[in-house]
Amino acid sequence: MEEQNNKKQTIKKIIKLVGKAVSILSILFVIRAIYKLGFDFSNIDNWPIFILVVIICVLIKTGTVFLSGSAWYGWLALFTGKKDKHKEAVAVYAKANIGKYLPGNVMHYVERNLFAGKLGMSQKKLAAASVLEVLTLVSVAFIMAVVVSASQLKIALHKVGESYKAMIALVIALGILFVAVVFFVFRKKIKQFLEDVSPKELLLTVLRNMFLDGMVLFLLGSVMVVLYCYMGGTFELQTAAKIISGYVIAWVLGFVVPGAPGGVGVREIVILLLLESVIGGGLVTTLSITHRLITIIGDFLAYVLRLALVPAKQKE
Repeated sequence: MEEQNNKKQTIKKIIKLVGKAVSILSILFVIRAIYKLGFDFSNIDNWPIFILVVIICVLIKTGTVFLSGSAWYGWLALFTGKKDKHKEAVAVYAKANIGKYLPGNVMHYVERNLFAGKLGMSQKKLAAASVLEVLTLVSVAFIMAVVVSASQLKIALHKVGESYKAMIALVIALGILFVAVVFFVFRKKIKQFLEDVSPKELLLTVLRNMFLDGMVLFLLGSVMVVLYCYMGGTFELQTAAKIISGYVIAWVLGFVVPGAPGGVGVREIVILLLLESVIGGGLVTTLSITHRLITIIGDFLAYVLRLALVPAKQKE
């Protein structure tokens, strides 16, 4: 018995060391991501105004990380029935979030897995929660794009469809295959889950998470509006709506079509396509780079602030 306890303690120590190593590496890759942006600080004329704008935008971005963490916990709470771990879950999400800057974009799921284990949650349920998290976010993005500007979405889909037919076909085929396999393999467990969870609780979770995801996308698009105004643009509701919808469309297409030749992201291509006629090609490029800088800093600030969410003994 004592030997088993010693082994468990050893495993816990190893996990903590690995977690710390991943955090350190993530921070280094965050710094690397900022460096690779090639942001030209020499073009900044008024540093006080620039810093003020950056602070405002970073705080908005940081808030979206915690909103996303809250949405993720909504699915965990539905699966586990535990409603008292919200702060811990959001803190874990904020900590794990910078793991996406590591090569492979998977390390942020490792920290989540460890937390789910502490809740006594099986890896299958965690996988289901992660899939539902992604599906909800993508669905909300499409709904927002259609509601705000269906014409912009149509243009973007046509352009991206022309350039990446093979990629889109592959993604759709893999998505259909994945859903079919999941329903075939886990049909009994899915049926059991639907029987265990009340329809009202499931509906409330879906609506709550859709609202949170919608807020995240809206706020991230609003950051682009703030930056546009700072760079000399005139605030108009119509222009702001086009910028926000352009960002949302670019986000969802960049998510669905994960890569592009020559290192150019689909997201950047769509933003340029949709917003060039609205705010000018040169400004769009600067806007995208600055927005990306804000996003990286905001992710890191959320990583730091998450320490205030939980007691010291629960930080690791």
